[in-house]
Amino acid sequence: MKDGQWNWPMITDIACLEITYMFPPISEGQDRISWKSNDGSFNTSTAYDLFRQPGPKVVWSSLLLGFFRIPKNCFILWLAIMGKLSTLDKPWLHHTDSNCILCLDGAPETHDHLFFTCSFSRRCLTIIRQQIPFLWPHRHWQRGIHWASSRWRGKHVLMQRSDLYWPH
Repeated sequence: MKDGQWNWPMITDIACLEITYMFPPISEGQDRISWKSNDGSFNTSTAYDLFRQPGPKVVWSSLLLGFFRIPKNCFILWLAIMGKLSTLDKPWLHHTDSNCILCLDGAPETHDHLFFTCSFSRRCLTIIRQQIPFLWPHRHWQRGIHWASSRWRGKHVLMQRSDLYWPH
């Protein structure tokens, strides 16, 4: 724009010239932003839906979304669910040794190892279970996520905690 008018570069292509005539003339009035929706109202969810690529619904969303969720914990859980924690088995981290440094058992540091088979993690979990008795029946990360998602679907953290103390 220059001096309140469209300022197009020199156009030699007829198709491009036709495009310039499609633009409305610039009015002297004040510019304003408006949202045109079916009911005339605006909300962030509707705007977001216009720009995002919808993907399939995931079973574990109930673990991340809710009233009492702590954002930092949800972010770390999301990374873990997606297999994106910075474990030593990731080739882009350029570690010469991918073995777990917590237990020194010679096992590669993966999500399943850290959460289920690492002797150090098991000792930590034993201490936690002495304070808060809870059931975690799976020894595989993805099966455990599916189990927790179905068990705690639609519940906030206080209901989940009571389920840990008094399982049904």
